[in-house]
Amino acid sequence: MKKTIVLTIAGTDFSFNVTANDHGDYIDSVARGSSMTAASHNFLMRTIDSEQKEDFKKLLETSPGTELQIASAVKVEFSPVLEIAVKK
Repeated sequence: MKKTIVLTIAGTDFSFNVTANDHGDYIDSVARGSSMTAASHNFLMRTIDSEQKEDFKKLLETSPGTELQIASAVKVEFSPVLEIAVKK
């Protein structure tokens, strides 16, 4: 499964092409205790549309720390929170 997620960031549309493997690798990296910032950065750089990679790198360089905000938005859109209840 691959899902394209478009986010408007600082007035520019960026497309992220996320697969279940990309999402799983991101979650696993965080669960293993990796730096959240590094895991988020790697996740975003793996999934950003190749034609937008250089522009996205510039955005990250001029807006330090935004990796967490952007990765969170991509993750929520890829894997939305479901309401789950246990019946007894």
